[in-house]
Amino acid sequence: MAPNPIIIAGVVKGGVAVPVNGGKLPEGTPVEIVIRPADVPEEQRAELACWEKAGGEAWGTIDQWEREE
Repeated sequence: MAPNPIIIAGVVKGGVAVPVNGGKLPEGTPVEIVIRPADVPEEQRAELACWEKAGGEAWGTIDQWEREE
């Protein structure tokens, strides 16, 4: 990452992070998306908490299912 990162605000539309105020980035620009906890709805926070509790064996099973699809 650059020593002084540029922060561009955005929102999710149709499952895609979209910069607000017309902020456009060149194709292939590497980015990091940070979700601020206060902005995550309670229902989604609960789901994320469940995923965080999943152990390595569970993640291995999910990876196997994805390879089989």
